Amino acid sequence: MAKLNLVTGATGFIGSHVVQQLLEKGEKVRVLVRTPAKLADVGIDANHENLEVARGDLLDPATIGPALDGVDAIYHIAGFISTAPQDRKRVYELNFDITKNLFEACEKADVKKIVYLASIFALAGGEKTPATEESPYNLESLNVDYTKAKRQAELYAYDKAKAGMPLVFVYPCFCYGPGDVYNSSSRLVLAYIRKELPAYIPGGQNVMDVRDAAGGLILGMEKGKVGEHYIVGGKNLSYEEFFGELQQLTGMAPPKVKLPLFVGRWAGKLLEKTMKNTPLDEQAALMMGRYWYYDDARARRELGYSSRPLEETLRDSITWFCENKKARWPKDFQR
Repeated sequence: MAKLNLVTGATGFIGSHVVQQLLEKGEKVRVLVRTPAKLADVGIDANHENLEVARGDLLDPATIGPALDGVDAIYHIAGFISTAPQDRKRVYELNFDITKNLFEACEKADVKKIVYLASIFALAGGEKTPATEESPYNLESLNVDYTKAKRQAELYAYDKAKAGMPLVFVYPCFCYGPGDVYNSSSRLVLAYIRKELPAYIPGGQNVMDVRDAAGGLILGMEKGKVGEHYIVGGKNLSYEEFFGELQQLTGMAPPKVKLPLFVGRWAGKLLEKTMKNTPLDEQAALMMGRYWYYDDARARRELGYSSRPLEETLRDSITWFCENKKARWPKDFQR
């Protein structure tokens, strides 16, 4: 009998690509989703012959057990990213609580392997020297609820792995590329081509393609060692370098105003008090003002992981946003 994979977070940016790649490989997939209608929004055919749809909620343990029936492997990708003041309770519920509920249900099921989409923010980072899987955690002083929630979930998963749960930890970096329906990870590209970036806080990211992130998770299932940790990424870039890549593709000038971190924090605090849905809050400023650089040599060596050229990722991201009417085509963009 063919292996049955359960995917959580299937209507999200990374999760939808994992589902699509598994189906392309001919694998059987079951998705656990709150709202099945959202599958179509991310390009998943709910009527695909190898796809099962289980309606449930990871915050409701009673709905998780039935979804695990007959499942051999799990991709736990569900999570919630936000630094907004109104979401600071939800980030714990939708990162730690859902992970705890799922793993408790797994203890009563016969699951052979679980790939956990772990967070680079729960690992280490924020420095110009790229962090590895062995880098000591160094973000205790970063007062951001999202990173605290991810760290809490990570430590819980560590304990489960030590107790024998067959977990493989995979850490994608900052994802860009096609299919970002909810303007989540790729919003920096979208803001750039919409000319909505008047200023920025100095920092940087490891920029990767969402399709490579999905492929890295699948490699973690196929080749990853139980209990092991794997960073999957792309290219470490300062924001100046990142904007330079976008300028080359679009001909659009990058933002020229560079805000010191303390000014960004002050602006974020002010906007929190004056706007309900602010484009910048204090915790977002704290995240932006760091260099999130990572070294993915272990995944390349042990899993055979590889990443595509940055230009392809950014070109496909811009093309997707423009084709889906989220932005106008940049005048000098070569389609």
